[in-house]
Amino acid sequence: MAEERPGNRRSLLLAAFATVLVLTGLAVGVATTGTGESPSEPGPRAAADASSPAGSPLPSTRATARTVKPADPRSARQLIALPRADGSWPGADGLSGVNGDPVFDTAHVNAFCSARGRPCRIAQTYTDRTSWESMTRGTGWTFEFFSGFDGMLVISQGLVPNGAQADLAACARGEHDADWRAFGTLMRSHFRGDSVVRLGWEFNEKTSSWRADDPQTWIACYRRAADAIRAADPEVLLDWTINAHNTPAGVCGGVSTNCYPGDDYVDIVGIDNYDHFPWSPTKEAFDRTAARPEGLTWLYDFARSHGKLFAVGEWGVVPTGDAGHENPAFVTWMHEWFAAHAAHLAYEAYFSDCGEGGVQSSLFRTDGQCLKNPGSAARYTALFRA
Repeated sequence: MAEERPGNRRSLLLAAFATVLVLTGLAVGVATTGTGESPSEPGPRAAADASSPAGSPLPSTRATARTVKPADPRSARQLIALPRADGSWPGADGLSGVNGDPVFDTAHVNAFCSARGRPCRIAQTYTDRTSWESMTRGTGWTFEFFSGFDGMLVISQGLVPNGAQADLAACARGEHDADWRAFGTLMRSHFRGDSVVRLGWEFNEKTSSWRADDPQTWIACYRRAADAIRAADPEVLLDWTINAHNTPAGVCGGVSTNCYPGDDYVDIVGIDNYDHFPWSPTKEAFDRTAARPEGLTWLYDFARSHGKLFAVGEWGVVPTGDAGHENPAFVTWMHEWFAAHAAHLAYEAYFSDCGEGGVQSSLFRTDGQCLKNPGSAARYTALFRA
């Protein structure tokens, strides 16, 4: 994503989230391990096999995966290990899903998936990040709101709280190891230890509070967090995710992979890939963008060179971006890309947003505040219900 990308899409989701909570009388912080704080803005961007001895590895062969049938529908390790063949998506075992919109909960994920005509096997969600306490021990609502979801969770977790980039150095020194262990314990206490965590996702995005201006400090913080979370939750899978299309010169030296923390600390390599800055008016343009540094195919090749599976944790059309309109063809090209790389694609999740000033990628919401993307919705339904 380029620097001009609209921001605050998730903060607007959370504004709607808070409204729904008030109207429905839901009690936030219902987890016994939580602090009772309500969910706040989930971030400024809101903005394989594991070789680490701290975490149990994924099955090392597809033959091993075939012995795990039927898979536990909530187990990330078992679902990701299921065999998939290039040529179709989602197919029988492809892991496809969405975030909850406007509320990060089971009901809103299921509403999207009912509209597309195929149940979601994953839900992508976020933690509270107003403080160290709220983003580690006190984000029990993240799991409580999906207690009824019969699929795996993908949790996007920052490396520091909102606005606290200076804390990266303290994290790197190990001063927050106890906080990270508490987060791993929280996952297990909610019976979601076997989930994916997108730790420090989109660290190469200019508005991120955990932006990697100093690669060595960022990597050291990531490693401390990874080790501490795994110490409390050995089943967790860690997803190292970049923001597509652009890494500013002052971040990771202008190349996101300069901030790769090492194979021992990563289970899955991922990307957030939207149709903007640049948007893709043609298939040739889509392929060029994907092949360039910071692109979809470029990072997939990096993942495979390290023996890692790949994921696309967020993607979508962006009628508010440089295209100025929806682009159903982008949905087609993304689907074709997923099918062509299915054997090593751990999961993908569409990002639905309907907030003012955000990407306005929603496909199925009909409320008046939403830009409508009927062509993209029809194309998505036709391709992803199969």
